[in-house]
Amino acid sequence: MHVEDIKAALRKQGWTLASIARELEIGPSAVSHALSRQRSRRIERFIASKVGLAPHEIWPQRYKRGVIHHGSVCQQTRSYPMSKA
Repeated sequence: MHVEDIKAALRKQGWTLASIARELEIGPSAVSHALSRQRSRRIERFIASKVGLAPHEIWPQRYKRGVIHHGSVCQQTRSYPMSKA
C-alpha cells in the first residue's frame, strides 16, 4: 500500500499519526518512519490492527516471500523452489 493510502485508512478509523504515537508512547516521527522507511514490527502490527489488515498485506516488500510472522512464530504459507547459485 502507498503511505497516503495507509494514512487515509487510519483517518477513516479515527486515527492520526499523532494519536498513534501517543497510544504507543513514542514520538510522532517514529510512526512516520515506520510507515515509509524504517521497519518497526510493533508499530506495523498496531497500524495493521487499526485498518483491519495484516502487516504483510500493507507492507509486502518488508516480509519474506511466503512467510507470515506471528510474534516469534513464522508460518510458511507456500513453498517456493530454491534456485541454485
